[in-house]
Amino acid sequence: MYRLTTRPVILAATVLFGFLALARSGVLATIVVLAFGLVAAVVLPRRAGRRASTFAAGRGKGWTPSVQHAELPAPADDPVIEFSQPSVEQFTGHLPPLSHLDLSSGLRGQLDGFALGRAKRILEAPDLLNHAAADPESWPKIEAAVNASLALLASKGAELVPDGASRLKEALALCAAQGVLLAEWRQLEDGQTTWSGTSPQVRASDAFAIERIAERMKRRLLPDLFAGISRRPADLELALLVPFTLSTAFYMRLSGEPPKAFAA
Repeated sequence: MYRLTTRPVILAATVLFGFLALARSGVLATIVVLAFGLVAAVVLPRRAGRRASTFAAGRGKGWTPSVQHAELPAPADDPVIEFSQPSVEQFTGHLPPLSHLDLSSGLRGQLDGFALGRAKRILEAPDLLNHAAADPESWPKIEAAVNASLALLASKGAELVPDGASRLKEALALCAAQGVLLAEWRQLEDGQTTWSGTSPQVRASDAFAIERIAERMKRRLLPDLFAGISRRPADLELALLVPFTLSTAFYMRLSGEPPKAFAA
């Protein structure tokens, strides 16, 4: 509409100024005015139309943010697996989740995509540690997971720095709180966890979610881990405390009743 209304106005003005130029300055000036008017009639409406369409695209009904998160739906097959009590050795090889299982590449992609959305929700949960500290169902499991990690450090000969130990413990507690939240999510979806001996029954996507959360938290918490240790053990990679603490808290929270209240 902008283009249709603007072009006739330019052409009419061109004709008017052409007659004035012919009457006052002669043929040469008239040719210049007509040429300039024709070019303006073609170029200006086109540029205005592009600006108008761009503005409409940005403000119209179909506009969406350039960066947004849409959680993928659950995969068609999320196999039940046994989740054994974690050990730090299982993380030393840096293998993909459930590499010992014969899962197709397509299913692995679906599980990982679904776990990525769930991990993002957990990583962005506000004030997670404060909420966990006020929850009598969750906090004992978090303390137990942190103590298990501290005991691991002690068994490896690590020495804590008094001034930095609080940072170390808080970092481990945050990892444990994330593991507890993931376990409670699983309990709410599947009900009370079924155990086979000492191994709870969970879903394959949970293993991928643990991996995704640990990837992000390693980079974020590594300075806090180093700040709390004066003598690092030679046979323990400190970054492995993140997946170990997270998965230990996940394992511990799967025992007992599902949570009474939950929000991610």
